[in-house]
Amino acid sequence: MKKVFLIIAITLFSLNAFSQEKINTNDLIGYWEPDQESAHLFFWKGKDQVLHVKEISGSSGLPIDIITLKVNQSSIFIKTIFVPNKWIVECTYTFIDNNTLKCEVTGDAIATIIYKKKE
Repeated sequence: MKKVFLIIAITLFSLNAFSQEKINTNDLIGYWEPDQESAHLFFWKGKDQVLHVKEISGSSGLPIDIITLKVNQSSIFIKTIFVPNKWIVECTYTFIDNNTLKCEVTGDAIATIIYKKKE
């Protein structure tokens, strides 16, 4: 019975791991607006076809410095520092659909923010 349960658990885990689509960074290109007062996001690719991002504070209009930008199979990870108050936050973005990102914020601020892509 333990073997059957183990086989079922491994199969379900494998199916879930392989069912996640890899993020297409081209889907990120553009301006993303938050559903609450937060940073506004701009994604683009440079001449080298490497993904770049800029965050602008929604309250002050000041830029937020990017420490780290990483893209993996199912999420985008961005670590930033807002210099005026020295807040460091880590944001994990996942696609809800092609025009909607969910952002989980941790660090000096904690929040869940929904971003919509603006055309």
